[in-house]
Amino acid sequence: MRILVVDDDSLTRFLLVHMLEEAGYTDCFEAECGREGIQLAEKLKPDLVLLDVLMPDMDGYEVAPILKKMSGDIYLPIIFITALDDQASLAKCLEVGGDDFAPKPFDRIILTAKIRAHSRTRLLSIKASQQNQELQYFRNGVEREHSIVEHIFSNALKINEKVANYFDYRLAPASSFNGDLFLTETSPSGGFYFLVGDFTGHGLASAIGALPVAKAFHAMAAKGVAIPEMAATINDTLLSLLPGDMFFAAIIGEVSSKGNQITIFNGGMPDIILVSPEGKLKKRFESMHMALGILDNIEFEDDSEHYEADIGDRFLGYSDGVIEITNAEEEMLGEEAVTKWFCETPNIPMSELSARLDAFRGNAEQLDDITLVSYICQDLEGLKPNNPISRLPFKIHSTMDTETLQQADPISDLVSMIASQKGIEGIRSHLSTILSELFNNSLDHGILGLNSSLKKSTDGFFDYFDQRMERLADLEYGEVKIDIEFDPLKKQLMLRIKDSGTGFDFENVQQSKDTDSFGRGIALVKELCSSLVYSEGGTHVCATFQL
Repeated sequence: MRILVVDDDSLTRFLLVHMLEEAGYTDCFEAECGREGIQLAEKLKPDLVLLDVLMPDMDGYEVAPILKKMSGDIYLPIIFITALDDQASLAKCLEVGGDDFAPKPFDRIILTAKIRAHSRTRLLSIKASQQNQELQYFRNGVEREHSIVEHIFSNALKINEKVANYFDYRLAPASSFNGDLFLTETSPSGGFYFLVGDFTGHGLASAIGALPVAKAFHAMAAKGVAIPEMAATINDTLLSLLPGDMFFAAIIGEVSSKGNQITIFNGGMPDIILVSPEGKLKKRFESMHMALGILDNIEFEDDSEHYEADIGDRFLGYSDGVIEITNAEEEMLGEEAVTKWFCETPNIPMSELSARLDAFRGNAEQLDDITLVSYICQDLEGLKPNNPISRLPFKIHSTMDTETLQQADPISDLVSMIASQKGIEGIRSHLSTILSELFNNSLDHGILGLNSSLKKSTDGFFDYFDQRMERLADLEYGEVKIDIEFDPLKKQLMLRIKDSGTGFDFENVQQSKDTDSFGRGIALVKELCSSLVYSEGGTHVCATFQL
């Protein structure tokens, strides 16, 4: 331990140094005045200073604060050596930076005990300083890495501003990185796609999954794929990437070029609310599926919900961080409160709704990421693409035998083939919906003889799909013929499907209500097509789509 003795009296210095050396402190240095003490301290970096109060050039009161400043954040013990015993003088010693006293005449035992005590404190201070330096080094590294990641995220997760202008949205992460995700992209048909998602937890670990989701979303949107295909692809991507304790709740939606026809897949997210301009609650798009990244392809259900709203109707989607906000009394906000706010003030900006959430939370900590997304149904003239249509007419014929019908998705390749034609890629989503619905009706009802009324209940849904898998596996003979013809002059795509089954009561299915859990597929196809005609007892169907 290096000790500096600063005293103008040579005898005092001699006694102190001799006493310290006898106690084992051999690394001692002397200064006969305050200025010399400061110079030696700057050069030697002592571990402890014994400082006289009264000296001719600079007294101890002046020297002590300078020594303290030189030591920085590391504790430098200063023990004043003095014959003064009045309280005012002793108090001033402590005020200017002194840490203890050594009254004259010196007691060797007491002095060395004080030195050992202050030495322990200094060692702790040095250790703490080293740890702080290490922490600061790692903190600087983390901040640098965060800066790089934020730069990557800001470029990779850019929202299509052309589409975003139709939305009113608010994102409020609970930490530097957002585990919630909001994406938009134009569709080739003149509408747009959007995605509102929420990864498990929040922060960087949650946000990292956003990169593959964004890449897949934008790539599929550019191709105009249907919402079910988009949901299934993102699910498959996340299933192969995410750890077992992580998943992605998501709303994936498509708004048609008309601006009021919406297709929704809701997997594990809170309900999407639809209200009229007057604030009437018209519909809830409830979560009907598991979150993404949990189920494999066989178990995953990708069916979506289609709804035609009115121009002026307003949608509100949000993450669970909104309804799980708690106030100081630990009361949770809940879905009903959000719905009430939205219905009472249907024109409320998301900034004001966010302010209400903050007011409800008060001084309580924000525990989760918060996302608010709103869209008012309106004309999307500004998004309509100028896609030239091929002048080349074509016909495609496909006969699907028993083995082909038993495949997981025989329609997907056919849709890709048709959508690759110039000018038709923009209707890929509609084409996929039309072909899938008509093909599934032919297979399920015509060939397999399944009864859709089973779907009226939740248990019936499971029974229906269990029977479907069983009958499809046991199918000995079945055939579906699909003919597709494109007329560039009329800008028409005609689809004909004929099956080898016994047919089905298509008229009864077409009369199903929107609230039924079955029959809505044909109603949706009728909306998308300019004409839809069943014949031959339901074994033949012809649909015409106008480009």
